[in-house]
Amino acid sequence: MARQGITIEQRRALRRWAHRQHPKPTQKACIQWFQETYGHKVSQSTISESLSATFERLDTEAGAVSTSALRIRSGFWPELEEVLWHWQLRIEAKGAFTTGEILREKAREVWHQLPHYREKPEPEFSTRWLEKFKKRHGIRARFQHGEAGSIPNVEEAMEGLRLITKQYEEKDIYNMDETGLFWRMRPSRGLLSQSIPGVKKDKARITVILCTNATGEDRIQPWFIGKAKKPRALQGIDISGIGGVWKYNSKAWNTTIVMVECLQAFYRHIGGRQVLLTMDNFSAHIMGIELHPPPSNIRIEWLPPNSTSCTQPLDQGIIQNFKVYYRRQQLLIMLSSFDKEEDPYSIITLRHAIRWALRAWNTDITNQTIYNCFLKSTLISTTRPTSIPLCENIDILFQDVIRAGKIHNAMSLTSFLNPIEEVEEEEDTTSQGNMILHEVIQEHLGLLTEEEEEEEPEQPLPTLQEARQALQVLVEYTEGSNKLGKSYSRALERLTTDIEALVISSRQQSTLDSWFT
Repeated sequence: MARQGITIEQRRALRRWAHRQHPKPTQKACIQWFQETYGHKVSQSTISESLSATFERLDTEAGAVSTSALRIRSGFWPELEEVLWHWQLRIEAKGAFTTGEILREKAREVWHQLPHYREKPEPEFSTRWLEKFKKRHGIRARFQHGEAGSIPNVEEAMEGLRLITKQYEEKDIYNMDETGLFWRMRPSRGLLSQSIPGVKKDKARITVILCTNATGEDRIQPWFIGKAKKPRALQGIDISGIGGVWKYNSKAWNTTIVMVECLQAFYRHIGGRQVLLTMDNFSAHIMGIELHPPPSNIRIEWLPPNSTSCTQPLDQGIIQNFKVYYRRQQLLIMLSSFDKEEDPYSIITLRHAIRWALRAWNTDITNQTIYNCFLKSTLISTTRPTSIPLCENIDILFQDVIRAGKIHNAMSLTSFLNPIEEVEEEEDTTSQGNMILHEVIQEHLGLLTEEEEEEEPEQPLPTLQEARQALQVLVEYTEGSNKLGKSYSRALERLTTDIEALVISSRQQSTLDSWFT
């Protein structure tokens, strides 16, 4: 559905109104206020973006428009400047940086794409105009963090970091990073020997943000980033209740907006503890810290640029183990489906993906593995060799799936576990800037359309009675098996007690409802 654009002044007014409301208004209330004020609707994602840290500068005096300054602030080409400034804000939010020449070049591009100007002669966009434009909108020179070559030697940089880590206990040293995950990836280009009409290439991808301390005893809940606000497969699921966080944007990437929220959650989690957080110089990390710096008890240190493959703890085997254990769950359900002559990809949904990822992160990866990865990164001093074991028998399970599914031209196990396409890479500044400029102009002209949610199978939630019956099967299996210890029986007993309490409560509520009908 097409939506009309939102101007900078409208964003400013929206932020001003929202900040004055107590309690904080819901996004639905903001949409209603905007429609009543300006006569057209905007999407929930536009509201979210407008109220995010990306447009924080609109709240400052530099971003305010006074009556006396109206003439100088509007400039000769107010519509063009509005689009250009909007582009500048988004570029900064992405962590990219502009120069005066880039701004002048983008101004020329915008001139020829806006109907109000395109038939008129192109202006010179002189240096004087550029300086006034920057002054009108409070644009100042910026310097990028972590430029390559600023530290002559990676080992020298790591030695400096180790001097810092020695000031902290190991439990107070953290590392945060993100990774892409093709959560429904196939072991080959197709599961069958012939193509199926109407079946498109599977592009189901999410980004996962992971963070842990060096001992592995404090693993921050994973942040999952997809394309849809509430995918159909997650309807009725409280992800926060099972230990995760769901965010969304059109690219399913870790953006500055997401990073700011993630950092805020990390600061709350740490509280008043004195800790060290290490990260690479990914643009979203840098801008997130700039927009929302940590409190004084949390220290941020950047890993040496262009070296994280060997210096970042999460890249030394933690993420690899996370994906191996995730793929293990995927292979098990594939094997079960093939044994029943079913297509596993008609069954696997995003709900499975979240469940498998949480299990891999919270249960399967050991504390020792995490600690060894911190040692291997040399962030923590050690003199002993370290080994990072992977999930046992994953190669046997992979071959079983290949045989059971009669998969032709199967990829290697290494490619299945670590596809190169999953690497969270940044686009170069030029292509990123062009894409953002196109989006800003389309939005300004009211031509931008909403991202459509990717179709996936519906998966209704089990009823309370179905859960009770399934639990009874587990209890009976445990009672008849000598392979599971008493701890499993005790855990099932506690779960049975809780489920039965819910059943009784549900029946009591049904009885009360019947009295009033």
